Amino acid sequence: MSLNTEQNIDFGITVNGDLNFFGGSDQNDDDTSAKIGNSSVPITCNIPMENLYSSSLSFGNVTIKESNNTHFGNNTYFNGPVIIKQISQNGNGTVNPSFTRTEDIVPQNYDQPITLELNSCRKLQIQVWNKLTLSVLCIFIMLLGGIFTVFSVYLSNSSSSKHEMKSSDYNDETAAIESASTTSTNVPLLIAPGHLRIVSRSDWLAQPVESKYLAKLSHPVPWVIISHTATESCSNQSQCVLRVRLIQTFHIESRKWHDIGYNFLVGGDGSAYCGRGWDSVGAHTLGYNNFAIGISFIGTFNNNDPPKEQLEACRKLIKRGVDLGKIAKDYKLFGHRQLSSTLSPGDKLFEIIVEWPHFASDFTNLTDLIPNYS
Repeated sequence: MSLNTEQNIDFGITVNGDLNFFGGSDQNDDDTSAKIGNSSVPITCNIPMENLYSSSLSFGNVTIKESNNTHFGNNTYFNGPVIIKQISQNGNGTVNPSFTRTEDIVPQNYDQPITLELNSCRKLQIQVWNKLTLSVLCIFIMLLGGIFTVFSVYLSNSSSSKHEMKSSDYNDETAAIESASTTSTNVPLLIAPGHLRIVSRSDWLAQPVESKYLAKLSHPVPWVIISHTATESCSNQSQCVLRVRLIQTFHIESRKWHDIGYNFLVGGDGSAYCGRGWDSVGAHTLGYNNFAIGISFIGTFNNNDPPKEQLEACRKLIKRGVDLGKIAKDYKLFGHRQLSSTLSPGDKLFEIIVEWPHFASDFTNLTDLIPNYS
């Protein structure tokens, strides 16, 4: 059934299909309009009757029965593609099932919009505060560095001026001290005439030795035996101390002796160094240690003469032994080579001691020279 009217009043209502409404039971085939209040509504029905189903919808004073494809309101037409996305999110964070999330959608928490904005502002404030703090700290460090630099320059200038004043006031004294210090390394140790400086074992840092392993000498001893160490010479106390310590180490660790072999050593510095001393039997000349004091010159004197200070120290040491009663007044002086198969005390030194008093030039019969202690 098709209904058409010539009166058009646009109320935004379009009905497609058969209409049975307005609450009346009487229907007139010649009626071509529907009543909505006091107005007529154009009606168009092109739907076959067999497709209609019995249903009833009410919108205010309008009732629609057994119809479909019904639209109320204005129609809006869009030209081109249109995408409409509806996001409905409840308080639990559940999104409506029909929504499909894509990467270009930024989720928003609508429950805390103000908190997020406040956090952003707070982060901005913290960043600004950090920058200000760092700037102030850098300025403070630069100021401290400048103050320290100025203070250092001031102290340097002050000390320089004081040093200049002091050097100008005491110019003569400083020159004398510098002259003395310059020549001190070349000047030998000054020893008074007749004085003998004996360096004790503790002064040259000798290794400790138990006295029970060393036999005792009978005084006064009749012989003095001169030898050399066959090592490098020494000209000052530090060098001589080093030589004596090395000799003691060699005698103890290599030769397995209880102590350094010599009773005394004399150095190029003009000092005597105590070995086993006056009272202990030495280990310098095999077979003759029990009745001799062994004195060794530090150095090797096969080709070179010993210095004058070293020779004087040896003669003073022998005189000291005689004065103390450790050496007999009529003692005999021997070179090491006279009693043992060796080059000691060296050709140059031996040529000197043969001119000394008490030198035993004639010793064809040694038994006559050995004292009888029985």
